[in-house]
Amino acid sequence: MGEWYPEPRGRHGVEQPRRTPQRRPAPPQQRRHGPDDYEFDYDADHGHDYDDRPDVVSQGNGSGGRRGGGRGTSAPRPGRARKPGLLAGRITAAVMSTVVVLATGFVWFENKQLTDGLHTTDSINQIKPGEDGYVAPHLGADVNLLLIGLDSRKDMNGDDLPTSLVEDELHAGSSGIGGYNTNVLILMHIPANGGKVTAYSIPRDSDVERPGGPAAIPGVGTVQVPDMGMGKIKEAYGDAKSFAETKIAATGSKDKAKEEAESREVGREATIRAVQKLTGVHVDHLAEVNLLGFYDIVNAIGSIQVCLKAPADDPIEDGAGTGLKLPAGVSTINAATALQFVRQRFHLPNGDLDRTHRQQAFLSSVTQKLRQNGVLNDVGSMQKLFNVVKNDIVIDDGWSVLDFASQASNLTGGNTEFITLPTTGFATINGESAVTVNPAAIKAQITSVFNNDAAVAPPPATASSSSPPPAAPSTTPTPPAAITIENGTTTTGLALKVSGVLFDAGIPVSKTGNGGNGVQHTVIRYGAGEEALAKQIQAKLGTKTAPTASSSVPKGAVVITIGYDYKLPPATTSTAPSNQPSGGPTSVATDNSSDSSGLNSGPPVDMADSKNGIPCVY
Repeated sequence: MGEWYPEPRGRHGVEQPRRTPQRRPAPPQQRRHGPDDYEFDYDADHGHDYDDRPDVVSQGNGSGGRRGGGRGTSAPRPGRARKPGLLAGRITAAVMSTVVVLATGFVWFENKQLTDGLHTTDSINQIKPGEDGYVAPHLGADVNLLLIGLDSRKDMNGDDLPTSLVEDELHAGSSGIGGYNTNVLILMHIPANGGKVTAYSIPRDSDVERPGGPAAIPGVGTVQVPDMGMGKIKEAYGDAKSFAETKIAATGSKDKAKEEAESREVGREATIRAVQKLTGVHVDHLAEVNLLGFYDIVNAIGSIQVCLKAPADDPIEDGAGTGLKLPAGVSTINAATALQFVRQRFHLPNGDLDRTHRQQAFLSSVTQKLRQNGVLNDVGSMQKLFNVVKNDIVIDDGWSVLDFASQASNLTGGNTEFITLPTTGFATINGESAVTVNPAAIKAQITSVFNNDAAVAPPPATASSSSPPPAAPSTTPTPPAAITIENGTTTTGLALKVSGVLFDAGIPVSKTGNGGNGVQHTVIRYGAGEEALAKQIQAKLGTKTAPTASSSVPKGAVVITIGYDYKLPPATTSTAPSNQPSGGPTSVATDNSSDSSGLNSGPPVDMADSKNGIPCVY
């Protein structure tokens, strides 16, 4: 049987003109033998019979028989009937071969159907041994996946996204801002043995080495992308892309879409070099999504649920802000609100660290929804999803989507922990604030985790037949009172952090705000009917001044003004709010935490702590 050759793809996954499949002819006079063919041929060709039975008598003139050198019709030897077991073996082998061929063809066809129309990249393979930023591939079947979120208001052809969509619906500013910054960089390790998935978020403003290297640009040739030196890792993509654009423009090219595709490829290579240089691990697969992709993904899978430890209020002021307004607790949000959720960077107690946690929580919610909908177990559902998002997503051309869907069961099963890479301080780069990191400590931390796949995932819990299935997460019950926390100090974000402390205690806060900057002692005031709640809050916060009734506070309300005497509790491990049912959303640590090296890493976001996979973040 000849061999079929799949349709070739170009450097960026662009399909080449279809050619009629050709079969490779077998060499002349070559015959494929079955198990018993060898037995008969050996007897005939060597002129003896190990059974001491008469030889086959040729029928005809001898020219067609075995002894005559041909393959004419032969009379069977007496008593030489084929063994039933041997014949059954041949039939079984033939059937199994057919099944394998059909299954292989089906998988290839289904995978091709899924990925047809998707943009693909060969950027991982363009980084060669000996080049700066190269890391040798690891052994084993585990996967290191790099997720890139591109803050670009351009489509794949380099055209601006519609203004009505970007400004009015997404509240993402004009199409002229954002550039090609990689505002989301998550390096995810998926063990082949079903162990816990570990995902490291790389802070976008990390001051790192950004090595250059050779880049093959069609129509230009191989060019040397210069070493970009120390700088924000999020800017490696855009800086390298800009360099490539200059080289392409010098050729006189007028093909805008081709220029966009080729220059983005150089940007991806620069990002991979920087990530591998920083982490010391090889990137096996890559998935890139742009601003519109976040929106389309949620639209495709329907609304998602997120959980906040404190109410979010991010008004749009002077062109900044997202317009997000959500209460503390669980909320069901649509695509536009989901984009606001991951993009907010003002009015957060821990700044960009909280934005990173929002991105991690978003991925947790999306994977939870995929699991609920059974998308990764159904080719048809995957096809529908890809049909919606294929214009917004880029994957590497070596990625088998079906294989990944099978391997990623632990990812969608909630067995995932998101960790933000540690930072060591702050720096100013070109007049902008950046965060410093310790590459040696980061390499040690990541490689120790990525290279230790001994532990396998625990078996799924089996509920008894009499116990009801776990209930789907619901929104946080309406609080018994409207609770407001005011920050009476100059400590930025203190009211939001105190809101998180109360949320962990099962007391969701309705609103946060400013209460001046000279309050020395924390004050708790309550309206009619809320004395018991006010005393409960005092006990949870550990403040010294007793709550007081106030006619200025409405009935059913409590107002807490935080003073300089209040001290936040030490960082805690992930816990579930006491008012949440078993399997409810999880809450990450109250404050930033540090590892044993003293590096600030922030609390992890662990999906495994909750059956519904919805972690609570600021």
